[in-house]
Amino acid sequence: MRTIRRLYFYAVAFITIEVVLWGLIGLLRSILSTQISAGADALARALSLTLVGVPIFALHWTWAQRASASDEEEHTASLRAIFLYGILLATLIPVTQNALALLDRTLISSAALDPYRAVFGGSQTWADNLIAILMNALAAAYFIRVLRRDWATLSDTENFADVRRLYRYLWLLYSLLMVIFGAQQILRFLLYIPADTLGQNSRDLFLNGLSLLLVGAPIWYFSWKTCQDALLQKDERDSLLRLGVLYLLALAGVATVLSTSGSVTDIFLRWALGEFMTASEFVSRVGGAISIALPLGIVWAYYG
Repeated sequence: MRTIRRLYFYAVAFITIEVVLWGLIGLLRSILSTQISAGADALARALSLTLVGVPIFALHWTWAQRASASDEEEHTASLRAIFLYGILLATLIPVTQNALALLDRTLISSAALDPYRAVFGGSQTWADNLIAILMNALAAAYFIRVLRRDWATLSDTENFADVRRLYRYLWLLYSLLMVIFGAQQILRFLLYIPADTLGQNSRDLFLNGLSLLLVGAPIWYFSWKTCQDALLQKDERDSLLRLGVLYLLALAGVATVLSTSGSVTDIFLRWALGEFMTASEFVSRVGGAISIALPLGIVWAYYG
């Protein structure tokens, strides 16, 4: 019964804080919007979300905080840890995505390309991204503070440690995906040979990939370093989650390398057996497979 009640309060608190947060983001965006009619509609929606969400969140979060302060079982509960680390993901990932959109659009614009060719945030503005970054960062800062206070007073850290481990590996996978797709885009650009000039019509591939690498690589480095540094603790070394993630990455790498190797071999054999292909056609056909196989091959070699 207590678990169900706990689940209810934390679930409602999670949903309503997101409603309030994005309502405030929409409110600020509508205030700064240059389109009067669109701004009025967005303003009405944002105000309604905020006015409805604030009292509901305040009620449920106040209960959760009081229960945590007065009851050790509530304080160390897995659901509380899931809520706190989940809300960090729900705020810090939008910070990352909006920073990525800001960088991607800036690089695309600096190359005199249409901003809409940016994979991330092509239709957004600087104000849209900065508002989302600021509001999500403020919310994340508050919950980081709550989480640190909880860690300082926990009598039993097992539940929080398990959820923290999952949180770290989710960041690792998320950032690694950015690195892989960024590298794939850059390799696709390098292997793209149009009829006239190398890369003239595909600069957006390079710039989109570069933005993914510039944002994803530092996050991957610090996420992986954190996971590696945690191995000083026996529970981390014996973690089935860590083992599962490593095997998952190795399996994804080997499966991709094998499937793409088959595609490249097929194209090569067809060319060797007499099918006519110009050099540019051959490179273009194998380029897609190679651009995927090479990054995931490195993942396989490193994590396998």
